[in-house]
Amino acid sequence: MLHDLQSQAGFVWVYRFDAEGRPHLLPRDKMPALELPDTSFVWLHVDLVHSRTKQWIAACPGIPADALSLFLGQDEHQRLYHDADFVWGITFDQMREVASLADDTGMLHWIVSERVLLTGRRQALQATRLTRDALEAGFRATSPVMLFERVIEYVIEDVAEDVMHLTDDTDSIEDHVIDDRIGNDARRLGLIRRRTVKLHRQLNGLHQLFRRFSETASARTAPETVKSAASRLLHRVDTMLSDVQIVQQRARLLQDEIAARLTAQTNEQLYVLSILTATLMPATLITGLFGVNTKGLPFLDDEMGFVYVVLLSLLAASLVYLLLRRRNMIH
Repeated sequence: MLHDLQSQAGFVWVYRFDAEGRPHLLPRDKMPALELPDTSFVWLHVDLVHSRTKQWIAACPGIPADALSLFLGQDEHQRLYHDADFVWGITFDQMREVASLADDTGMLHWIVSERVLLTGRRQALQATRLTRDALEAGFRATSPVMLFERVIEYVIEDVAEDVMHLTDDTDSIEDHVIDDRIGNDARRLGLIRRRTVKLHRQLNGLHQLFRRFSETASARTAPETVKSAASRLLHRVDTMLSDVQIVQQRARLLQDEIAARLTAQTNEQLYVLSILTATLMPATLITGLFGVNTKGLPFLDDEMGFVYVVLLSLLAASLVYLLLRRRNMIH
């Protein structure tokens, strides 16, 4: 059995790409090297929790100190920086459990150069795993920028799938509102709005990263492949951001409509209760008076006294009802 040197050093996997973009998984008993032929590049994916990973990366020659500091740091905000030879930053990605996606997100740290793509995470993430599956299925990457673009595309595709499910849920709730079958839809809308707010913040962070990159003066001197990839990713992020905003707006409008309908139902119930209270109030007053244990009460010795009191109560209630109808207080 081969000695797994890569796991001991904190490497999740290492791929080396030839001149035609074909990936070759580096055996686990070999440590990666950054001294490569001019026609190839390498993708190193590491576990940032592993202490030896930090030691190995910190000793890598040529990587800017700012890039290493951000890559190995604890920053949980999306970032993008670059110089003439390197682009580095942090982006969000969905966390991956053993057999499915988790509901939470993690942060993907990355450094891209002409010959190296270095990615790192503290939790298992979805986009990097899907990128590896694509490589195993035959996907070819001719440059680290192209491979990194594929990673971010998977991040955006996960958001697109999430938005699709949220849209379906919103459509279902809208049908219930139209058919006046409101059940627990208010709570469901709350969950949808909470999720869309989170997605909007994450996508807006990506949008700001790529937009600021395209607007900076130093970005004009960046390689054409980097500028083209940033432009394509910015377009896709903007499209998804618009879709999330549409779901957000629909959920907000549906919440307002549900609240209005519930308020109308409550007002209608209060209206009925008020009419009943006003109608029965004289009868209640009469029965209350006849319930007082004092001398001089009418019908006290009359065998038909109870009937007289009942008739008097019904008459008083009827008079109040007719008065309310006459004043158009009853529809």
